[in-house]
Amino acid sequence: MAWSLSFSRGSVSVLAGATAAAALALAGCAGSSGGTDAAAKAGSVKVPAGALVKDGQITYCSDISAPPLTYYDVAQKPVGAEIELGNALAAELGVRANWANTSFNGIIPALQAKQCDAIISQLYIKPEREKVVDFVPYMYASNTLVVAEKNAKAIKGADDLCGKKAAGQTGTTVVQYLTDESEKCAAAGKPKIDIRQFTKDSDALQQLRLGLVDAYGTTLETAAYVLKQQPGTFGLVGEPFNRIKVGAATRKDDASLHDALTQALAAVRKSGAYDAILKKWNLSGDDIAN
Repeated sequence: MAWSLSFSRGSVSVLAGATAAAALALAGCAGSSGGTDAAAKAGSVKVPAGALVKDGQITYCSDISAPPLTYYDVAQKPVGAEIELGNALAAELGVRANWANTSFNGIIPALQAKQCDAIISQLYIKPEREKVVDFVPYMYASNTLVVAEKNAKAIKGADDLCGKKAAGQTGTTVVQYLTDESEKCAAAGKPKIDIRQFTKDSDALQQLRLGLVDAYGTTLETAAYVLKQQPGTFGLVGEPFNRIKVGAATRKDDASLHDALTQALAAVRKSGAYDAILKKWNLSGDDIAN
């Protein structure tokens, strides 16, 4: 299931050789999706001539596989919070949005090879990435704890996990967070957290549903989608943790588009569309202003 993909986005390396970059770019963009159906209207932000690969259209590279941010609906149309935000930015620029479904491990090489104009794909803003692309921060990514709805009152946060079973996805920062919390339990003279690791979100959620674990740490984005799909089954507890900014990436030599997207985001926020998109997808906790 696609839920587990949301974790991988924080750890993909951006350092690749020129030959590998070109190959990954071509492979990643082989299956491009259509953009918005409506014709572009006059936007509030002017895009300088020549700033886009194709005039009148902004193409976003995105790994369309991580609901509720980016995924395909039953009609094979790209939908999700990031899709709606990207479309709103395009509207402010007065251009059409086109979505190029791109494998995440080749997404920065694809941008550099001008297969697209910008990346919108929950790309974490990290120092090593800032060396090769510019970012327009538009939201946070964070982790949260999910419990069975019936246990939401008994477990209010990580402090209540001492001596209990908590799950995390293998190789993620959640596991390290749980490990650190377990050490705090031990230092306070309490039983450690019994940490269980799973390779997929769906497996961990099944264990949580069956009562075989007491809590599961995952991304707020994944949790928001699960709560929307299975209302009344799970609940969120504690404050979001491991927060990191996410941004739209542009090429280093494309300052004019970077500036235009920055202005477009400000316009989307001012209009109230930004807040409405996050609220619709249960992602208000990742508001960039929080």
